Amino acid sequence: MEEGKKLITIIGIALGVFLGMKYLLPYVIPFFIAYVLVHVLNPVTEKIRKRLPWKKEVIVSVLMVLFLGVFILLFYCLSCMLTEQIRKVALNFDYYYDCFCGIIDRCCYLAEQSFGISTDDVKDFVYSSLDHATEQIRIYIIPGVVNYSVRYLKKLAEAGIFLLMLFVSVVLLIRDYDKMAASLEKYKSYQFIHRITQRMWKQGGMYLKAQMILILITIILCAAGLWIFGNPYFLLLGIVIGLLDALPFIGTGTVLVPMAAFLVFRGNYKLAAGYAGLFLLTYVVREYLEPRLIGAKLGVYPFVMVVVVYAGLYLYGPAGVFLGPVTLLMVMEITREIYNKNEEE
Repeated sequence: MEEGKKLITIIGIALGVFLGMKYLLPYVIPFFIAYVLVHVLNPVTEKIRKRLPWKKEVIVSVLMVLFLGVFILLFYCLSCMLTEQIRKVALNFDYYYDCFCGIIDRCCYLAEQSFGISTDDVKDFVYSSLDHATEQIRIYIIPGVVNYSVRYLKKLAEAGIFLLMLFVSVVLLIRDYDKMAASLEKYKSYQFIHRITQRMWKQGGMYLKAQMILILITIILCAAGLWIFGNPYFLLLGIVIGLLDALPFIGTGTVLVPMAAFLVFRGNYKLAAGYAGLFLLTYVVREYLEPRLIGAKLGVYPFVMVVVVYAGLYLYGPAGVFLGPVTLLMVMEITREIYNKNEEE
């Protein structure tokens, strides 16, 4: 009976957390980020105030302006490089299409020579599928890109409003942060939430930090390796590979192994070996760092982490890579706090 009540409680907590993350978080995300930034910057501002007789909101404003300035500059530079590389892909699309068709022809020829099987039907099927895909790109994707470019200013304005709200929220919150925390301490509900958020900050923050470190390391390794190999799309591919590597069952081999196979068919064995070596390097680095940075910090088995990330992708979309584990951690901590309180009583 007791186990049944506990199971129902956990299911209710999980449902409540999911609904909050799915439908409430998008509306409060600027203020949530502001709270996190204030929590991080508050000790820094206290140290700076010991040397400079400035108000906390002035110090935070300067820090935020410097941070946003560097962020916008890096974002602009990376955007220009990515835009140029995407433009090159579009201009050379016919060339890559012909190269892929050449690979198909060679594979069919080798299969026919080795097994004596006529591959005309296979070639017809592949080419018809390619033609259909190309037609879909021309009908849907290109107009979609054009429409998105028309809405680009609207998205830029929304991003500007988001940053403005974030900036104002951080400045206003840090001014009264200590007083607000002291006045809320007397409420039991605040103490309950504070204990949960403190444990989540300690564990969940480590997970997010570790995941970002792994993605950044993978992007740097892939982009640097592709740049050394002379790939003109080194930044674009490096970012794509790094993001794919964070998904369960999808790693750097999803892109690097087919590229190595393509180079083998082209007869460029040296460069193919380089791409294969880059795949092995990124695989070994992730295998070495991931258990030490993620699994041990959350106290969750790697298999469970894969299930949680997959469920997060299904429930939240691409953001589920982060929101899935955060949801699990929140359910665990709320359940722990409730039952610890019951045991004490």
